[in-house]
Amino acid sequence: MQELLTILNEAKKLFLTEPTLLEVEVPCVVIGDIHGQYEDLHRIFSVLGTGRKSGAVQRRFVFLGDYVDRGMNSLETICCLLAHKLMFPKMFNILRGNHESPDINQLYGFQEELERRFPTNNEGVTLWNAFNELFACLPIAALIKNKILCVHGGIGPELKSLDDIRKIKRPILYPMTSSLACSLLWSDPMLDLKGFIKNSLRGAGYFFGEDTVAACCEQLNIELIVRAHQAIMNGFGFFCKRRLVSIFSAPRYLLAKNNKCAILQVEKDLRVGFILLCPVTPEMQGKLSFCNKLSHDSISNE
Repeated sequence: MQELLTILNEAKKLFLTEPTLLEVEVPCVVIGDIHGQYEDLHRIFSVLGTGRKSGAVQRRFVFLGDYVDRGMNSLETICCLLAHKLMFPKMFNILRGNHESPDINQLYGFQEELERRFPTNNEGVTLWNAFNELFACLPIAALIKNKILCVHGGIGPELKSLDDIRKIKRPILYPMTSSLACSLLWSDPMLDLKGFIKNSLRGAGYFFGEDTVAACCEQLNIELIVRAHQAIMNGFGFFCKRRLVSIFSAPRYLLAKNNKCAILQVEKDLRVGFILLCPVTPEMQGKLSFCNKLSHDSISNE
């Protein structure tokens, strides 16, 4: 346990040296929700590689949050990402998701996992508190080459400029205490909507329409918004004439869906493309697990 606390302390100090809005160069890849699916995280790395060349990582990674809860191995998942961050701090960009918050991961599996695996002397609760202190320090957004904004959830009416994100002070233990942080972590796009309405489905953040995405891109002088936060059967879905894309990177989510894993690639000229991983079942293991065929662009609200 002491080794884990040391990793958390070192990572927390590192995250607090970074701005709330990270600046990321290209080429890079963007990865959505993982939700404790540690084996699938390894599949992602096996396809992408960590880009090591002469001891250095050449490919930049942007992770959009939701590393814990729901899956079976939240601890391994977040620790793997933290280890990569500590080894290659400039190449691994780790953003906060809505599940990196104590009021959420207390309910959806992470606290229970830690208490089950560290049952003595209240060690599980101690670790859970330490992880949430770390989560409070995570950056909230990333800007790729000044033109692609990456967040976990979406946008809100509070977002008027990129400086609004930069001004969000961390640590924030409970994101709902910051209106803009809450919007960035919790909001969802909605078809046939104009403007913003409160997100009644989640009880936090906003639903936002296509008009708000277009206005936000113009106001911030960006070309694309990349977000996660929703399970999508094809792994990705476009919104607002391809000015927003949702990606989801936990295949066969909750063992009940046959959804694909999507990874967004951004090339040096800012062209974007997708790598899709098919869900792997026990019957499929060792067989075809990679697919690069794209189907529909519709966004799913599952």
